Amino acid sequence: MKNQNLATKIFQNYINNRDIRFFKRNIFYYLFYRALRQFFNKPLLVKIYDFYLFSDNKKTKASYSILQKCDFFDKAEINFIKEVSKKSSIFLIDCGSNFGFYSLFVCSLSNKNKVISIEASPDTFKEFKKNIDLNKFNNIKYFNKAVSHVDNSIVELKESEKDWESSIISSDYKVINSIKIDTITLDTVLREEILNEETLIIKIDVEGSDLDVLAGAKKIIQQYKPIIIIEFSRYITQNQRFNYDYLKAFLVQNEYEIYSNNGKILSVDDILSEINKLDKIHNTIGNYFLFKKENKSYKDYLR
Repeated sequence: MKNQNLATKIFQNYINNRDIRFFKRNIFYYLFYRALRQFFNKPLLVKIYDFYLFSDNKKTKASYSILQKCDFFDKAEINFIKEVSKKSSIFLIDCGSNFGFYSLFVCSLSNKNKVISIEASPDTFKEFKKNIDLNKFNNIKYFNKAVSHVDNSIVELKESEKDWESSIISSDYKVINSIKIDTITLDTVLREEILNEETLIIKIDVEGSDLDVLAGAKKIIQQYKPIIIIEFSRYITQNQRFNYDYLKAFLVQNEYEIYSNNGKILSVDDILSEINKLDKIHNTIGNYFLFKKENKSYKDYLR
C-alpha cells in the first residue's frame, strides 16, 4: 500500500491475509486498534468473507464499521442472502450501494450471481469502484445515478459529512455539498437484462427516496416478484409523493407483505409506531423484507 505511514503499515501487516471476523471479540485486536487508529493515514485493506475491501478509519465513512466491529452490521440480511444463494442464483439490484458490501458479498458467493449497483454520491461511488477493481469481479454492473420513479430527471443530492445519510429528500444533517445528479428507474436498469432462473433481490437504502424506487420498478415487480430488502426511516414521512400512504397502497396492489428480520409479519402501522419511538439522534429503524404473498416461504430463511 503506497504512502502508508508507520502506524498504518504495522496494523495492515497485523490483519493481512486473515478474515477480519477472526479478530471479533479479540481483546488484543481492540486494544491495538484503539492505540493506533488515530495515526492511520490511509484506508486499510481488509479481507472479509471471500472478498476484499478498503475500510476507512474515519467515523464519517460507512466502511469504518468493518474495522470497528470486525464484521458487517446487517447480519440477518447477509445470512438471508446466503440461504437464498444455496437454492438458486441471485440477481441483486443494490440501490444505494455505498462502499458496496451487499454487492461484493453477492458477487463473491458465486460467479453465476449477477449484480447491478447504483450509488448517487460521486465520491462514495469512486470508493465503491475501488473495491470492485480490487476484487476483479466480472459479474457486476454499476451506475453513478439516483434511483427514482422517473428516468433522466435532474435532482439535488445533499451530501452529508457522514457518507451513509446523503439524501434527495432530507437535509436534517450537516450538508457539506449539494450536487445535481441524473435519475434512473429500475424498470430501465433491468430493461436489457435477461433473467433465467435467478432470484431477483432488490435492496433499497436511499434515505427517504426508498418508495420512489418501488414506484419506478412497477414492470419488474409485476414480472419477477422480487424479494425486496428496504430500510424504513422517518425520512420517508417527509416525502410528499411516495410516503407510507403509498406503501400501504403498494402492498395491497402488488400483494406483498412486510416481514421483520426474525420472520414476524408487520403492518405499515407497526412500522410507523416504531418510527415514532425513535429519539432525536436516530432516523431509521433498520431493514425489513417485502415478500410477495405467494412467496412467503422465504420467511423460513429469516432467523
